[in-house]
Amino acid sequence: MNRRRKWKARADLAFAEAPTLVIPQGTRIEVDSSGQLSIFAPGNLVIQSSGRYGTLESASGSVRIDRGVEVEAVQVRCPETCFVQGSLTAWKVSARVLHLDDTARAHVVLQETSRLEVGSDARLVGNFASEGEIFHLFSRFAHQVRTLPFTPGRRRPELKEAETPEGGSAPPLAELPEPLLFALVLIERELEMKLHGPVAERALGEILKLLQEQDLETLRHTYRLLFNRVPEPREDAQRARELIAEHYAAL
Repeated sequence: MNRRRKWKARADLAFAEAPTLVIPQGTRIEVDSSGQLSIFAPGNLVIQSSGRYGTLESASGSVRIDRGVEVEAVQVRCPETCFVQGSLTAWKVSARVLHLDDTARAHVVLQETSRLEVGSDARLVGNFASEGEIFHLFSRFAHQVRTLPFTPGRRRPELKEAETPEGGSAPPLAELPEPLLFALVLIERELEMKLHGPVAERALGEILKLLQEQDLETLRHTYRLLFNRVPEPREDAQRARELIAEHYAAL
Protein backbone atom coordinates (compact mmCIF):
# COMPACT_ATOMS: atom_id res chain seq x y z
CA MET A 1 0.00 0.00 0.00
CA ASN A 2 2.83 2.38 0.84
CA ARG A 3 4.39 1.73 -2.56
CA ARG A 4 1.08 2.44 -4.27
CA ARG A 5 0.61 5.71 -2.33
CA LYS A 6 4.14 6.82 -3.23
CA TRP A 7 3.55 6.02 -6.89
CA LYS A 8 0.26 7.95 -6.84
CA ALA A 9 1.92 10.91 -5.12
CA ARG A 10 4.65 11.02 -7.76
CA ALA A 11 2.05 10.79 -10.53
CA ASP A 12 -0.01 13.60 -9.01
CA LEU A 13 3.09 15.77 -8.66
CA ALA A 14 4.12 15.13 -12.28
CA PHE A 15 0.61 15.99 -13.48
CA ALA A 16 0.57 19.20 -11.44
CA GLU A 17 3.95 20.36 -12.75
CA ALA A 18 3.26 19.63 -16.45
CA PRO A 19 1.25 21.97 -18.72
CA THR A 20 -2.36 20.81 -19.07
CA LEU A 21 -4.40 20.69 -22.25
CA VAL A 22 -8.15 20.69 -21.73
CA ILE A 23 -10.33 19.81 -24.73
CA PRO A 24 -13.91 20.84 -23.94
CA GLN A 25 -16.81 18.66 -24.93
CA GLY A 26 -17.96 19.51 -28.44
CA THR A 27 -14.51 20.42 -29.73
CA ARG A 28 -13.51 19.00 -33.13
CA ILE A 29 -9.90 18.72 -34.27
CA GLU A 30 -9.42 17.64 -37.88
CA VAL A 31 -6.61 17.33 -40.42
CA ASP A 32 -7.41 18.07 -44.07
CA SER A 33 -5.90 16.50 -47.20
CA SER A 34 -3.10 19.10 -47.19
CA GLY A 35 -2.09 18.17 -43.64
CA GLN A 36 -3.42 21.40 -42.13
CA LEU A 37 -4.97 21.26 -38.67
CA SER A 38 -8.45 22.71 -38.16
CA ILE A 39 -9.95 23.40 -34.73
CA PHE A 40 -13.67 23.91 -34.07
CA ALA A 41 -14.39 25.01 -30.48
CA PRO A 42 -17.83 25.34 -28.86
CA GLY A 43 -16.75 28.46 -26.92
CA ASN A 44 -13.78 30.83 -26.89
CA LEU A 45 -10.67 29.64 -28.71
CA VAL A 46 -7.22 30.87 -27.61
CA ILE A 47 -4.15 30.08 -29.71
CA GLN A 48 -0.94 30.17 -27.65
CA SER A 49 1.35 28.28 -30.04
CA SER A 50 2.53 29.39 -33.48
CA GLY A 51 1.45 27.24 -36.41
CA ARG A 52 -0.38 26.82 -39.70
CA TYR A 53 -4.06 25.93 -39.68
CA GLY A 54 -6.90 25.27 -42.06
CA THR A 55 -9.86 26.66 -40.09
CA LEU A 56 -9.98 28.18 -36.61
CA GLU A 57 -13.58 28.49 -35.47
CA SER A 58 -15.44 29.39 -32.31
CA ALA A 59 -19.12 28.45 -32.44
CA SER A 60 -20.35 30.87 -29.79
CA GLY A 61 -17.46 33.06 -28.60
CA SER A 62 -14.24 34.71 -29.76
CA VAL A 63 -10.88 33.68 -31.21
CA ARG A 64 -7.69 35.12 -29.73
CA ILE A 65 -4.13 34.97 -31.04
CA ASP A 66 -1.86 35.53 -28.05
CA ARG A 67 1.06 37.95 -27.97
CA GLY A 68 4.21 36.61 -29.60
CA VAL A 69 2.27 33.90 -31.48
CA GLU A 70 2.40 33.71 -35.29
CA VAL A 71 -0.61 32.03 -36.90
CA GLU A 72 -1.38 31.30 -40.54
CA ALA A 73 -4.92 30.11 -41.28
CA VAL A 74 -7.13 29.73 -44.30
CA GLN A 75 -10.19 30.86 -42.35
CA VAL A 76 -10.92 32.31 -38.92
CA ARG A 77 -14.60 32.31 -37.94
CA CYS A 78 -16.45 33.39 -34.80
CA PRO A 79 -19.65 35.27 -33.93
CA GLU A 80 -17.87 37.71 -31.61
CA THR A 81 -14.30 39.11 -31.76
CA CYS A 82 -11.19 37.92 -33.58
CA PHE A 83 -8.65 39.36 -31.15
CA VAL A 84 -5.07 39.53 -32.45
CA GLN A 85 -2.22 40.27 -30.07
CA GLY A 86 0.50 38.51 -32.06
CA SER A 87 0.53 37.93 -35.82
CA LEU A 88 -2.22 36.55 -38.06
CA THR A 89 -2.09 35.73 -41.77
CA ALA A 90 -5.45 34.57 -43.12
CA TRP A 91 -7.36 34.28 -46.36
CA LYS A 92 -10.66 35.13 -44.67
CA VAL A 93 -11.72 36.42 -41.26
CA SER A 94 -15.44 36.29 -40.42
CA ALA A 95 -16.32 37.91 -37.09
CA ARG A 96 -18.36 40.70 -35.58
CA VAL A 97 -15.17 42.60 -34.70
CA LEU A 98 -11.57 42.30 -35.85
CA HIS A 99 -9.42 43.78 -33.06
CA LEU A 100 -5.69 44.32 -33.45
CA ASP A 101 -3.92 45.03 -30.19
CA ASP A 102 -0.98 47.46 -30.08
CA THR A 103 2.00 46.03 -32.06
CA ALA A 104 -0.21 43.26 -33.54
CA ARG A 105 0.23 42.32 -37.20
CA ALA A 106 -2.48 40.97 -39.51
CA HIS A 107 -2.47 40.07 -43.20
CA VAL A 108 -6.10 39.39 -44.07
CA VAL A 109 -7.23 39.04 -47.68
CA LEU A 110 -11.01 38.92 -47.13
CA GLN A 111 -12.53 40.56 -44.08
CA GLU A 112 -16.18 39.92 -43.20
CA THR A 113 -16.68 41.99 -40.05
CA SER A 114 -18.97 44.71 -38.75
CA ARG A 115 -16.23 46.68 -37.00
CA LEU A 116 -12.48 47.06 -37.19
CA GLU A 117 -10.38 48.10 -34.19
CA VAL A 118 -6.67 48.77 -34.81
CA GLY A 119 -4.18 49.68 -32.07
CA SER A 120 -1.87 52.67 -32.38
CA ASP A 121 1.15 50.62 -33.48
CA ALA A 122 -0.74 47.72 -35.09
CA ARG A 123 -0.62 46.98 -38.80
CA LEU A 124 -3.31 45.54 -41.09
CA VAL A 125 -2.57 44.50 -44.68
CA GLY A 126 -5.24 43.37 -47.15
CA ASN A 127 -8.81 43.94 -46.05
CA PHE A 128 -10.83 43.27 -49.21
CA ALA A 129 -14.60 43.17 -48.76
CA SER A 130 -15.20 40.46 -51.38
CA GLU A 131 -13.53 38.27 -53.97
CA GLY A 132 -15.04 40.55 -56.60
CA GLU A 133 -12.76 43.35 -55.43
CA ILE A 134 -9.75 41.07 -55.80
CA PHE A 135 -10.79 39.99 -59.30
CA HIS A 136 -11.18 43.64 -60.31
CA LEU A 137 -7.74 44.52 -58.98
CA PHE A 138 -6.09 41.50 -60.62
CA SER A 139 -7.73 42.27 -63.96
CA ARG A 140 -6.34 45.82 -63.88
CA PHE A 141 -2.83 44.61 -62.99
CA ALA A 142 -2.72 41.28 -64.86
CA HIS A 143 0.91 41.67 -65.93
CA GLN A 144 2.11 42.36 -62.37
CA VAL A 145 0.08 39.44 -60.97
CA ARG A 146 1.58 37.04 -63.51
CA THR A 147 5.12 37.95 -62.45
CA LEU A 148 4.61 37.76 -58.69
CA PRO A 149 7.42 35.82 -56.92
CA PHE A 150 5.20 33.12 -55.40
CA THR A 151 8.30 31.37 -54.07
CA PRO A 152 9.88 33.67 -51.41
CA GLY A 153 13.27 35.04 -52.35
CA ARG A 154 13.01 34.05 -56.01
CA ARG A 155 11.36 35.94 -58.82
CA ARG A 156 9.35 33.95 -61.29
CA PRO A 157 10.46 34.08 -64.92
CA GLU A 158 8.43 36.22 -67.30
CA LEU A 159 5.79 34.19 -69.14
CA LYS A 160 5.72 34.51 -72.90
CA GLU A 161 2.54 35.69 -74.52
CA ALA A 162 0.51 32.73 -75.70
CA GLU A 163 -0.01 32.24 -79.42
CA THR A 164 -3.16 31.22 -81.20
CA PRO A 165 -3.15 28.10 -83.39
CA GLU A 166 -2.92 30.38 -86.45
CA GLY A 167 0.36 31.77 -85.13
CA GLY A 168 -0.96 35.16 -84.06
CA SER A 169 -0.83 36.56 -80.54
CA ALA A 170 -3.69 35.85 -78.17
CA PRO A 171 -5.57 38.83 -76.70
CA PRO A 172 -3.97 40.40 -73.61
CA LEU A 173 -4.65 38.41 -70.46
CA ALA A 174 -6.26 41.47 -68.88
CA GLU A 175 -9.17 40.87 -71.27
CA LEU A 176 -9.97 37.53 -69.60
CA PRO A 177 -13.14 37.60 -67.47
CA GLU A 178 -12.14 38.26 -63.87
CA PRO A 179 -12.90 34.74 -62.50
CA LEU A 180 -10.86 33.13 -65.27
CA LEU A 181 -7.95 35.51 -64.74
CA PHE A 182 -7.86 34.61 -61.07
CA ALA A 183 -8.15 30.90 -61.96
CA LEU A 184 -5.15 31.28 -64.28
CA VAL A 185 -3.05 32.77 -61.47
CA LEU A 186 -4.07 29.99 -59.07
CA ILE A 187 -3.21 27.22 -61.56
CA GLU A 188 0.17 28.82 -62.30
CA ARG A 189 0.88 28.78 -58.57
CA GLU A 190 -0.29 25.16 -58.26
CA LEU A 191 2.06 24.09 -61.05
CA GLU A 192 4.90 26.08 -59.53
CA MET A 193 4.75 23.85 -56.42
CA LYS A 194 5.47 20.70 -58.51
CA LEU A 195 3.56 18.45 -56.12
CA HIS A 196 1.58 16.40 -58.65
CA GLY A 197 2.34 13.39 -60.80
CA PRO A 198 2.86 13.63 -64.57
CA VAL A 199 -0.81 13.01 -65.47
CA ALA A 200 -2.08 15.72 -63.14
CA GLU A 201 0.69 18.12 -64.23
CA ARG A 202 -0.27 17.66 -67.90
CA ALA A 203 -3.97 18.20 -67.12
CA LEU A 204 -3.30 21.41 -65.20
CA GLY A 205 -0.90 22.53 -67.91
CA GLU A 206 -3.59 22.01 -70.56
CA ILE A 207 -6.08 24.10 -68.56
CA LEU A 208 -3.45 26.81 -68.16
CA LYS A 209 -2.75 26.77 -71.91
CA LEU A 210 -6.46 27.13 -72.73
CA LEU A 211 -6.71 30.10 -70.38
CA GLN A 212 -3.57 31.74 -71.77
CA GLU A 213 -4.81 31.29 -75.35
CA GLN A 214 -8.32 32.33 -74.25
CA ASP A 215 -9.78 29.28 -75.98
CA LEU A 216 -12.84 29.54 -73.80
CA GLU A 217 -15.08 27.31 -75.91
CA THR A 218 -12.69 24.35 -75.64
CA LEU A 219 -12.22 25.12 -71.94
CA ARG A 220 -16.00 24.97 -71.42
CA HIS A 221 -16.18 21.41 -72.76
CA THR A 222 -12.97 20.00 -71.25
CA TYR A 223 -12.24 21.61 -67.87
CA ARG A 224 -14.24 19.07 -65.84
CA LEU A 225 -12.48 16.13 -67.49
CA LEU A 226 -9.07 17.76 -67.06
CA PHE A 227 -9.61 18.60 -63.39
CA ASN A 228 -10.78 15.02 -62.76
CA ARG A 229 -7.27 13.92 -63.73
CA VAL A 230 -5.90 15.73 -60.66
CA PRO A 231 -6.56 13.15 -57.90
CA GLU A 232 -5.49 15.26 -54.91
CA PRO A 233 -5.97 18.93 -55.80
CA ARG A 234 -4.71 21.49 -53.32
CA GLU A 235 -6.76 24.52 -52.38
CA ASP A 236 -5.49 26.60 -55.31
CA ALA A 237 -6.58 24.00 -57.88
CA GLN A 238 -9.91 23.44 -56.14
CA ARG A 239 -10.66 27.16 -56.09
CA ALA A 240 -9.61 27.51 -59.74
CA ARG A 241 -12.11 24.80 -60.70
CA GLU A 242 -14.86 26.56 -58.74
CA LEU A 243 -14.11 29.88 -60.45
CA ILE A 244 -14.21 28.34 -63.92
CA ALA A 245 -17.47 26.53 -63.12
CA GLU A 246 -19.00 29.73 -61.72
CA HIS A 247 -17.99 31.64 -64.86
CA TYR A 248 -19.77 29.24 -67.22
CA ALA A 249 -22.78 28.86 -64.94
CA ALA A 250 -23.31 32.63 -65.05
CA LEU A 251 -23.40 32.76 -68.87
